[in-house]
Amino acid sequence: MWLRFFELLASPTFHRAVRRVHKSIQDLRHGKAPEDMGGTNIDKPGIKHFFQLFRDELRDQLRNKPKN
Repeated sequence: MWLRFFELLASPTFHRAVRRVHKSIQDLRHGKAPEDMGGTNIDKPGIKHFFQLFRDELRDQLRNKPKN
């Protein structure tokens, strides 16, 4: 009996279940954590914006500019 108890405590599945239950109880008691709500959409989305950032990064690397 004790062996099964210690096997349960050592299993990652048990810890995931406990973490999930704890998180849901905390969310009920204190509201959702700000880091769980996701970020804001500040940057322009899309492939055009990606290529603009990529081009700027290549240009900065060729000019040996330090990163921000």
